[in-house]
Amino acid sequence: MKRIGLMALALTLAAGSLGAETLLSGSVGLAFGGRTDDSKIVYGGTLTLKGSSPFGFAVDYGYTPDFFGSGFGNNNLNTLMGNLVVMAPPGRVRVYGSAGLGLVKARVEDAAGLFEVDSNELGLDVGGGLLIFPSDGSVGIHGDIRYFRNLTDPEPDDEFDVDLGSLDFWRGEVGITIRF
Repeated sequence: MKRIGLMALALTLAAGSLGAETLLSGSVGLAFGGRTDDSKIVYGGTLTLKGSSPFGFAVDYGYTPDFFGSGFGNNNLNTLMGNLVVMAPPGRVRVYGSAGLGLVKARVEDAAGLFEVDSNELGLDVGGGLLIFPSDGSVGIHGDIRYFRNLTDPEPDDEFDVDLGSLDFWRGEVGITIRF
């Protein structure tokens, strides 16, 4: 986690020196649908780097405790995605779309400690949102909805093939965004 924080700081400083806009967002929301047994709380954050064009790049992180439900003992789900972002021109209200690939990490440990599953898989996400800066200042609010799905290799052989996996869910969130 320390490495991610240091990389985020380095990217922010580099982007600022190149004249790019940096957006740092913290959020809370719900994971729902798909493999969740009901809505689950999600905590996360996003670092977005955007130049003068409508295109940018974002790193998105989400943590969902108890993702698979109380019947699975101690469990959680982490997502870390690199996304291409298309955002409306700078202004007080911006609409954006985002899609990317990254890591979907699921962890399940039963209450008795008899088994533990720690899965790291490739995943994808696609979504969009709304970013609002109430004034000309640096602090705004955002709302975001995304769909997540893991990707698997349908036949473990020497060929590279990718298929949609069985882990999927939606994530809706709101949060604070700081612009640098």
